[in-house]
Amino acid sequence: MLSGWEKVIFIFVLLGSLGATRITFGKMFKIIGRGVNPIDWTLVFKRIPTGLLALFGRPLFKTRPLATIIHTGVAWGFILYMLVNLIDIINGLVPDFHFMSGMIIGDLYRLFVDIFSVIVLLGVVYFLIRRFVQKDPALRVNDNVLMSAKARKGVHRDSALVAFFIFFHVGFRLLGASFELAQTQAEIYQPAASVLASLWSGMSPASLIFFEHTSWWLAIGLILAFIPYFPSTKHAHLFMGPLNHMITDREMTSASFETIDFEDESLEQYGTSLLEHLPQKNILDAYACIMCNRCQDACPAYITGKPLSPSALEVNKRYYIHEHMTELTTGDDSKEGLSEWMLSEDAIWACTSCGYCVEVCPVANEPMADILRIRQDLVMMESKFPKEAVTTFKNLEVNGNPWGQSGQDREKWLGELNAPKMREKGSAEYLYWVGCAGAYDARGQEVSRAMVQLLNMAGVDYAILGSEETCTGDSARRLGNEYLFQMLADQNIETFDNYNVKKIITQCPHCLNALKNDYQALGKNYEVIHHTDFLNTLVQEGKLTPNKANNSSITYHDSCYLGRHNDIYASPREVIQSIPGIQLDELPRSGEEALCCGAGGGRMWLEETLGEKTINVERMEDVKAIRPQQVATACPFCATMINDGIKAEELPTGSQDIAQYLLESIEE
Repeated sequence: MLSGWEKVIFIFVLLGSLGATRITFGKMFKIIGRGVNPIDWTLVFKRIPTGLLALFGRPLFKTRPLATIIHTGVAWGFILYMLVNLIDIINGLVPDFHFMSGMIIGDLYRLFVDIFSVIVLLGVVYFLIRRFVQKDPALRVNDNVLMSAKARKGVHRDSALVAFFIFFHVGFRLLGASFELAQTQAEIYQPAASVLASLWSGMSPASLIFFEHTSWWLAIGLILAFIPYFPSTKHAHLFMGPLNHMITDREMTSASFETIDFEDESLEQYGTSLLEHLPQKNILDAYACIMCNRCQDACPAYITGKPLSPSALEVNKRYYIHEHMTELTTGDDSKEGLSEWMLSEDAIWACTSCGYCVEVCPVANEPMADILRIRQDLVMMESKFPKEAVTTFKNLEVNGNPWGQSGQDREKWLGELNAPKMREKGSAEYLYWVGCAGAYDARGQEVSRAMVQLLNMAGVDYAILGSEETCTGDSARRLGNEYLFQMLADQNIETFDNYNVKKIITQCPHCLNALKNDYQALGKNYEVIHHTDFLNTLVQEGKLTPNKANNSSITYHDSCYLGRHNDIYASPREVIQSIPGIQLDELPRSGEEALCCGAGGGRMWLEETLGEKTINVERMEDVKAIRPQQVATACPFCATMINDGIKAEELPTGSQDIAQYLLESIEE
């Protein structure tokens, strides 16, 4: 228990800490408030279970199992210490207060505190060794990535500061418990503190009391001094991470974002150029970031040596805020554009929008969305974009497809096949959306022909648009040309309305995502079905019966826009496994952890000149690991990239779309 004068000092220290905390946290939320698209803070109260799950359950990631387990122990131990600190303060202020003394709950409380104290101390030592002795490469960022010297040094400084703070805070608290036990007797519910207490057996009672009080002041004093400093450290993720989960509403894929109202004459900015142009949630991301680099580990661009690190993006954002705190909190506009300090233009165009950085982030950050918004600014405000994109935009605007071929040629792929057309049939239960690749790309045309034959076999009531179809606008949107996307979307929506289209089948995951998610943001809701889902249903219902054996080993490459963005993993595999004789082997990186082919985010139309290797060649490392006879795809972009990778690496492996394998297995 504290003496009278100690209590007075503590009250003054507490009030000072709370006052400083109000100022620093106030600045943090003021800066977050500078952003556009205000956060709906009412969601926090509605999603308390989501926050608790993120706080206690989310740390259990699939990657880095040892570091994850130890980090979880440290995190949970520190969370427990929030309660411990409160009880210790009460113990210091209230005479003869001993929490649940003589009760089993109190005994278990002391046991948990003792155990977690040791876990936290050992965990902190492990992380200090990992970062500063072993210098784990996973914790650094390549030199070709835009990152200020202050940020690079700051990451290590912050890690050391937080580690030492936790170590000494928990360590002094454990010492205090040991000095208290040395005045009474050891107990089984505090084994670590009891072992330490045995070391003080020769001390006088006055010395034990002195060191007990000193330990209490150092432990509590450290936390009171550190709380106001929280927003300036990465330790803020402890509460900002769960908060980020509670305010994040991902009803649609992370590749979709708000549309721009081009009829709003008050808008002066399209996309994101400055920090304050970011949505409030994405500014909050900087405070939620753990700096764990898991997004970086997952990024196909970073893995192949390109100057893009989603982690560096968030770290740069945080350190820019710290360095410009005064101007940001006084309402002044930022002076430097995001492409000058957050990430380079090369990094901006290197993103494939695969969504893995969003998927793997334990604190719900969305660095990919930042990149796509910056592209909008570069395209629509600055007219700065890769030269290949100029051709793509022109082809889309003039011809309605990125290949630049005539819209009248959209039906040539049919040949002698019989496929009903909407203009002749008038209506159908399903619109079979062929897509640009399905109409113009040679390999895509083969898939389209296979689909028509399968739909005819199954007796599906469908029709195609043929020459009335135009690009969904996916590539335009991912490349930042929102105006062109909306122009193309409006054309398609008008056509859909003419034929009262409700259900759409498509073999292109990018078309699927645009029609299902992007068009929903434009006020249109269609039931959009990927062809693997539809074919799987036809097989399950007995309308298609694969009966010809395919005695080969096949692996399946997951499309990012089919899997991560639209959660379709099972159907492609079930269709493959329905074919007799097939041996399905999984790639090392598959399912939710699949590596991108490199064509997403409009990268299909841009040359890949940066880095140590192309992303599709990196994907071939997974193919080499299992040596399948065939690689099945379910996306025309993936088909192109996978086949190019097979040729580049001279692999004795074939590749086709799942629809083609299914058609080959059906004997009429």
